[in-house]
Amino acid sequence: MIWPRRCVVCGKILDVDECHLCAECLADMPLTYFWSWRNNPAERILWGRTYLENVVSLFFYSRDNDYKELLHAVKYGGDMQLGRWLGSILGRYMRDIPALMPDFIVPVPLHWRRKWKRGYNQAEVIAGGLAEALGGLRVETGLLRRTGYSKSQTRMQTGNKWENVSGSFSLSSEADVDKLRGAHVMLVDDVLTTGATVEACWDVLSLVPDVRVSYASIAFVQHPV
Repeated sequence: MIWPRRCVVCGKILDVDECHLCAECLADMPLTYFWSWRNNPAERILWGRTYLENVVSLFFYSRDNDYKELLHAVKYGGDMQLGRWLGSILGRYMRDIPALMPDFIVPVPLHWRRKWKRGYNQAEVIAGGLAEALGGLRVETGLLRRTGYSKSQTRMQTGNKWENVSGSFSLSSEADVDKLRGAHVMLVDDVLTTGATVEACWDVLSLVPDVRVSYASIAFVQHPV
């Protein structure tokens, strides 16, 4: 049997020239435009907690919006092709803005146990598509490591999320400090909610002299004003 390809968002059967999303859903994607928006909402939730160069996300995430299915398919459905494709879309929006061009990309690591259970790290998949769209940048998967096996943060409150990941990351070896010194690093993950994970990564990277850090994610959970 030949199974028809369907739009991840609406379920419509895709045309031959459509990829992952139908033309209508692709055109209606709730883009953030953070790549051209200084002091955007994603940057503001991290003020006073980190000193990031830039914070960008591709689209706004909401539980009431069917575009949440994109993240679910990548993170829990094993759709790595979709993750790479979404990363490449974000990269195409970023690539003409010099300030958003890092020296290399660092996916937020999973604990080895969770990666073994899932079979992959969705942040690495997204980073691969982003790096390719930005001209073939290096993706450094060995610089950061996750030392603590934290619980899923999906339904946690803000304070609990911070406690869940605080101290969970470290540099993988002393040799990595020389690679990071003076570099512009782009952290990549699937979704930005409270910023707890970003802050925990920043706490480690900020110890390296002259390092500059930016952050990119596929989705951003919009917070009430």
